[in-house]
Amino acid sequence: MSELTEKYQNKQRRRERRKLRAKPLFKKLGPKLGLAVYRYRDDFHYCPQTYGAGYWEKSRIQEIGGFKELADRVIADRRSLLYYDRLYVLYQALCNVRHLANADVSIAEIGVYRGGGSYFIAATAQQLFGRPLRIHSIDTFEGHPDDIAKQDDSHWPGKFGDTSFEEVKRYLSVFPNVMVQKGRFEDRCAELAQEKFCFVHVDVDIYAPTRACLEFFSERLLVGGVMVADDYGFTTCEGSKQAVDEFVASRTNYLKFHLETGQSLLIRVG
Repeated sequence: MSELTEKYQNKQRRRERRKLRAKPLFKKLGPKLGLAVYRYRDDFHYCPQTYGAGYWEKSRIQEIGGFKELADRVIADRRSLLYYDRLYVLYQALCNVRHLANADVSIAEIGVYRGGGSYFIAATAQQLFGRPLRIHSIDTFEGHPDDIAKQDDSHWPGKFGDTSFEEVKRYLSVFPNVMVQKGRFEDRCAELAQEKFCFVHVDVDIYAPTRACLEFFSERLLVGGVMVADDYGFTTCEGSKQAVDEFVASRTNYLKFHLETGQSLLIRVG
């Protein structure tokens, strides 16, 4: 072995030893300095302000068979603001109303935006139920109305108006059982008055339409049926939270769960 080669190898060994010494040292000093380093991954959000003891031991919902393929499609299409966590809540809710799904029962999504949520609900129902249930997808497709209540000061008229009724109809046309309806829910709900529902997704963000949806579906949701109110736990949607809390406080036949995802799960029990 030449002297030059030996020097090079010794240099490499010293580098490796420094790496080995540095790793435990960094692990010890990092927390003391208030630092944490993680490998960056595109499909993760990093939220150090959120308590998550034991999170590293949990299974990744992105890898759950059946759900993964449905969610991947909608997220890839960039048609929804819902990510895997909130989509998985919808998936579980639909799993748990399978026993109610028959030809005389409907599903509704109020607040459709670009159609991703309705696509996910329709595809999931098709996979789980084995039969096409009527699905009503209702939105103004013009964003929030002009008369926004004071509880909704994080919102403004026209917000979420960057969508198109015709475009969403085309996107959802692969599901003949999905009826896309344009207009304020308060103006269109009479058309649904004779129907019964097993699942309802309310994603309208602001007080008045959230309260109107909950009141309307209250007695039309089957016992054991589920409503999911999006944005309940977000500080930017205080009107939605107020509407849900008032609704539950005025009834004894609904259970409410505030989920870590920011959604509220409402189950009719009587």
